[in-house]
Amino acid sequence: MLLTSSRRPPETTPPPAPRVPASVFEGLFVRGLKAEGRLARELEALGYHMKQPEMDYPIQLWQQVVALARREVYAGLGEEDAYRQIGRQLVNGFAETLIGRVAAVALPMVGPARALERLPRYLGMMGRTDVEMTLSAVGERGRRLHLTDRYNRPDLMAGGLERMLELASVQPRITVEERSAEGYRLLVRW
Repeated sequence: MLLTSSRRPPETTPPPAPRVPASVFEGLFVRGLKAEGRLARELEALGYHMKQPEMDYPIQLWQQVVALARREVYAGLGEEDAYRQIGRQLVNGFAETLIGRVAAVALPMVGPARALERLPRYLGMMGRTDVEMTLSAVGERGRRLHLTDRYNRPDLMAGGLERMLELASVQPRITVEERSAEGYRLLVRW
């Protein structure tokens, strides 16, 4: 006799894609890049209106507008350098937003090692609670970070971390050691 169950195995649905707060868009496009003209019009065509922002946006829109910034603002640079520059501008501009000022003012006091330890908190301020990070020491003035981030390029993060650590009063050198569809590994030295 064959027994069958009417119970279906539980379906696993992927977690919803993250949403990016308007303050991150403001940091990059209003304060960092100071978008105007063609770039501003193209941002609006994609769905981001600088003068009438929504509360937050789908991460897919973030990916589109970052790629747009790469093409429009940093067309003369190679891809990796362009995304690093965008990451730097993002941190510059985000540090001028209300939320970003809170984090930026503490950076020189906490120093580079503690700033890197706080990275998940900073990413949370930017709507990225989905990113998991492991951190290991590489000598006294170095850290290896592994981030599970399917949405951002490692070069964007490397540029952002460079600028963040400069705000913590050090001169960093960041190398992308590994790239995959699920994340990346960075070597950070200062």
